[in-house]
Amino acid sequence: MAQELATEHNITPHEALLGLVRTASARAAWTDLIVANTMREHVENGGDPLKPPSGVLPWLAQSRLERKIAAGTAKQAVDAGVMVALERRLDMEGELVASALAAALDSLDLDHEQRVKALGAAQQHLLGAGEIAA
Repeated sequence: MAQELATEHNITPHEALLGLVRTASARAAWTDLIVANTMREHVENGGDPLKPPSGVLPWLAQSRLERKIAAGTAKQAVDAGVMVALERRLDMEGELVASALAAALDSLDLDHEQRVKALGAAQQHLLGAGEIAA
């Protein structure tokens, strides 16, 4: 849902999720306002504040549903934000490793062939990362 909304409005999925959280939160607040107004009228007309009128019960259920939707959407937005932060961190770590490797190779004053061979060995090691050496 967020992906389609993001594409339709030319925004990131994260921004779309935040918009959905705002919408769900606004709907929850709106249903709560209806419940509060109905309960106020009920009490002003002599009703028991601990026994809501039957007309408010669907609104209470709707309020709970809207809050559940808002919470679920908020969690998706947080998860998306965490994934974006993790991707940035991994990119920065990769750049740091590449920079350190380049600095190490530069300090060795290797000729072109030796440098290519060293970079090839590093690449093969990285491609085989996770494999257990025999």
